[in-house]
Amino acid sequence: MRKTFIVAAAEFGNSVRTKAFIISMLLVPILMVLTMVGQNALMERVDTADHRFAVVDETGTLAGAIDRAAAEWNAGVVGPAGKQTGPRFLAEQRTSPLTDEDRVRLSEEVTSGRLFAFVEIPAGVTDPATPARVRYYSNHPGDDTLPRWLQTTVSAIVISERFRQSSIDRATVDRLTRPVRMDQLGLVQRDAHGGVKPAERVDRLRSAVVPVILMFLVFMPVMTITPQLMNNVIEEKMSRISEVLLGSVTPFDLMLGKLLGAGGVSIVIAFTYTGGAYAAAAYFGLAGIVSAGLLVEFGVFLALALLLFGSLYLAIGSACSTFRDAQSLMMPVMLVTIFPMMMLGPILKTPDSLFAVGASFFPFSTPYIMLMRSGLNPPAPLWQVLLSIVTTAATTLAVVWASGRIFRTGLLMQGKAPTFAQMFKWVRA
Repeated sequence: MRKTFIVAAAEFGNSVRTKAFIISMLLVPILMVLTMVGQNALMERVDTADHRFAVVDETGTLAGAIDRAAAEWNAGVVGPAGKQTGPRFLAEQRTSPLTDEDRVRLSEEVTSGRLFAFVEIPAGVTDPATPARVRYYSNHPGDDTLPRWLQTTVSAIVISERFRQSSIDRATVDRLTRPVRMDQLGLVQRDAHGGVKPAERVDRLRSAVVPVILMFLVFMPVMTITPQLMNNVIEEKMSRISEVLLGSVTPFDLMLGKLLGAGGVSIVIAFTYTGGAYAAAAYFGLAGIVSAGLLVEFGVFLALALLLFGSLYLAIGSACSTFRDAQSLMMPVMLVTIFPMMMLGPILKTPDSLFAVGASFFPFSTPYIMLMRSGLNPPAPLWQVLLSIVTTAATTLAVVWASGRIFRTGLLMQGKAPTFAQMFKWVRA
């Protein structure tokens, strides 16, 4: 194993000592901070221009209520310090009904900028039997503040008017039809002193969102970092460096050393960014949503995922002599990498089902599925977590061993793109 660690140290040192590595390690966090600062600055720059719109009320009863609702809105967009936090809505009443010429003139006012929009409320809108549709005209399709407010406001006013016409007290109906709310709680347990510990409210962020985020934090480094192993092996084969290295180390030691070295670089990058994300969460008071045990499992499964999928790309690089040959073999590995993400929905619903347990023991989905199950409720039992770690590590060593045997034979194969059947024969040779 001494030669393996020598190769790993050389791969790790050659990567982390480069200027590109140091710059990328510093540049990415800086860009993330600048992005967050820029987003906060842009969020503060809200649209405060007045939105003047014309109301054509063919019912003759809704325009006054719209004016009062607009006044309430305008009072609400002014903050305590007198700073305006949104656009003001200024309604103008127009005569009805409208002709086509009237609609053209109103559209011209919108085009000239004097009006932001105009809305046409038909006479039959208050009839629950055959309700008509309100028509909103504007040349600002990307701005949905005014149309959303109008839809909500007009709907509430029309419903109240229907109750009034039916001689039904709207307040009484709202009180009688108020829905029954339900608190979703965990289980009642005993504390350390034998007392009864009340059930806690289920935190959706902790129970579902955090495990999915951790799963994606494993998925992204695997997709972006492990293919570089394949490129490194192919480059060394093309430059004949591999032939020199095989004079000193066995193919297995060479492959394992490369995997450990590149995996170490990947883990340094991943943990640096994950640590920064955890520090940011702690700054905003959200660090408590991730337990210490789950963070440890995240580190273990991240390392396993990088080593396991890195070994697959090592196998491809060992068999191919050019990058073009490797393209045809990459697709199955990419599918195996992405496949666990397709099982996200069913496992979120029933993390203790037979399907979820079976998927978490499949080595190529273990780093994703078992990590997510550990963060869900009920969490995966400890024996399942430990067994999945052992099986994944054993699979990684088996693939590295196969990569060494493929590399030994593939180094001499030139001029023909290999197939998976040929690679399997090289392993058995």
